[in-house]
Amino acid sequence: MKKLKYIGAYFSPLLALLSFQLQGFGAFLCIFTLYLIVPISEQFLPQDTYNLSKAEKELAKNDPFYDWILYLLVPLHLFVIYTFLVKITSPEIQVIEIIAYTMTIGTILGVNGINGGHELGHKTNEPFKLICAHILLATSLQNHFMTYHNSGHHRDVATPNDLTTAKKGQSFYHFAIQSQIGGYFKTWKLEREKLLRQGKSTFLNPMIILTLIPWSLQAFIFIYFGWTTGVLYLLASIFGISMLESQNYFSHYGLTRNKKEDGTYERVKAHHSWNSDHLLGRILLFELTRHSDHHFMGAKPYQILASKADSPLLPYGYPAMLILGYFPFLFKPIMARQLEKYSYLKS
Repeated sequence: MKKLKYIGAYFSPLLALLSFQLQGFGAFLCIFTLYLIVPISEQFLPQDTYNLSKAEKELAKNDPFYDWILYLLVPLHLFVIYTFLVKITSPEIQVIEIIAYTMTIGTILGVNGINGGHELGHKTNEPFKLICAHILLATSLQNHFMTYHNSGHHRDVATPNDLTTAKKGQSFYHFAIQSQIGGYFKTWKLEREKLLRQGKSTFLNPMIILTLIPWSLQAFIFIYFGWTTGVLYLLASIFGISMLESQNYFSHYGLTRNKKEDGTYERVKAHHSWNSDHLLGRILLFELTRHSDHHFMGAKPYQILASKADSPLLPYGYPAMLILGYFPFLFKPIMARQLEKYSYLKS
């Protein structure tokens, strides 16, 4: 029965659908719930550090239930987007509802689109999962994400070579540009280097397709639903991307791997990622909060990720930290205290 908790991952998109049926300030229901009620509730709910036993892990790893949770997210996600596009083109819609609906779909693009694509995108030897990942990522212009995340971030995390590891004291807004824009162009380089190693023409760079796919979707929305709706959806996509970058920002903020005498870096350890055992965030984000174990083995299914006793913990759950990242004047002093608190972990 424990596995049924992951049905809770559908809470956000279903709440968004409900919000699209409301008018006036009621249209902010999803935003109010995810940005206020959930983060505050996590602070009063007990944290869950339970890890599956070896036998339980084997059962969970081979249980198709967990994969179907991800597969069914794809049509649900697309339906939420379609509902937004239809509602936002209504001639009777009010400005307050436009703002609420756009923020809501932006949140869904980040929480379900990019995060769901992230989980599926680590299964590089399973074509169907990769297709599902690309569908989800296309909705927020992030099809290039998988290449850099899998081949760059997981290799270089917590080193100066990783564009998605934030340095201590670095502003979120500077980091977001570095990570998103820099990561996009570095992905071109990674794909080019891969083609050269394989002896193939660099004119066949997969980034051409990975760029055309999401922008073709954006173009379709502009053409079919009109310029106003197209602009609003593009803004929502950018908002969703900012949520990805907020998560990237705090996940490894200020954490560094030691450089060895031969110029390489020590292997990735548990204390190179910030973690959280707050249950609501764990469910809504497919256990992304157990980030140290995720970096131990990127392809490990979300349902068997473990809480690591030697990993540093965030002061709040992931939902709260996603918001806090947008406010550097609050984020930096809070995380400075956390870095000091866990400084003993650094070898």
